[in-house]
Amino acid sequence: MSAFETIQVLFSFGMFTIALIGLVVKLHNHDEKK
Repeated sequence: MSAFETIQVLFSFGMFTIALIGLVVKLHNHDEKK
């Protein structure tokens, strides 16, 4: 595995984590409005 491949995997994993956290926050904020 090259350095570029490692960076690509970390980047895609980071983007997935950010999207997941964003979704959790969105759902949490929606629940508070009820």
